[in-house]
Amino acid sequence: MSEPETSVPYDHGGTEGTKPKERSFVDLLRQINARMVLGALAAIALIVFIAQNTDETRVNFLGWDWDLPLFLLLLITIVLSVVCTEIASWYMGRRRHRRNR
Repeated sequence: MSEPETSVPYDHGGTEGTKPKERSFVDLLRQINARMVLGALAAIALIVFIAQNTDETRVNFLGWDWDLPLFLLLLITIVLSVVCTEIASWYMGRRRHRRNR
């Protein structure tokens, strides 16, 4: 009978007993890229948008009535328009693919 192999649950890539190298603040700054900066700016813009559009708005749809903050109504409208656009482009691409066969 062979002996079971013992394995380390997670190999840190170094020798046993050594601490992982600490990263300096400068090393962390070098890893920041344009996508991270744009994401942070978009988050800040969203927070400002929400803070400036907190007024309650009455919404009437198919006999239902709601009171929603304006920012929530606008965000729901944007999300629904993106979803509808994606569905329409998927459908048109599918029709174009069938036609080209």
